Amino acid sequence: MQFIYLIMALALSGTTNIDYTSVDRKVYDVQSLEVDSNMYYTILPYKTKLDAQMNAVLCYSKQVMKKTKPESLLGNWTSDVCLEIAQKIYKDDIDLSFFNVGGLRNPIPKGDITKKDLFKLMPFENELVVLELNKSEFLDLKTYFNTTKGQPIAFADGFSLNDSLFLVLTTDYLANGGDKMAFFKNKTQNKLGIKMRDALINYCIKEDTISSKLDKRHLLLFNEN
Repeated sequence: MQFIYLIMALALSGTTNIDYTSVDRKVYDVQSLEVDSNMYYTILPYKTKLDAQMNAVLCYSKQVMKKTKPESLLGNWTSDVCLEIAQKIYKDDIDLSFFNVGGLRNPIPKGDITKKDLFKLMPFENELVVLELNKSEFLDLKTYFNTTKGQPIAFADGFSLNDSLFLVLTTDYLANGGDKMAFFKNKTQNKLGIKMRDALINYCIKEDTISSKLDKRHLLLFNEN
């Protein structure tokens, strides 16, 4: 861990005028090495600053939110929050948000929520994007949703399966075909200029208390042919 903080310290110090004369690769068992006091005290101010930022309380959660299928408190909350924020940014009305269960890496605990909690939930640098799907492509999304027995999803007010075009909020990772979402590939990605994790952080900063609920939203895609 000390080496991670050392790299961060060097990056933050802005020391870039270095000439490399040679490169030598060696493997060390870091668990058996003693802590270098010079390295430790070089890293300490940056670690202290980072810990203060990550441990800052952003809001309070009324409940534990975990991921399950076909629907979950965690999946509903992340999808709802991202859709709400994206609707305020994007020029057109977005029909739904669609993410993947595997991208949610840690539960939201009950009680005080810190920035660290949201980094543990979403450790990736995925950006929010909006894609346009035609009816055939949306039916492929629906088939994927059924085959995988549910994914995090949220629908805008007035959403209809009878539309011919659908604006879908997702991440650039999934838009590039991640998690076998081939129906998103080769589509124009309208980037919102915000990472999914940052959208969740901003929401928590704005809201004093957060919560989620199960509303059987998955049945909208499960029951329709």
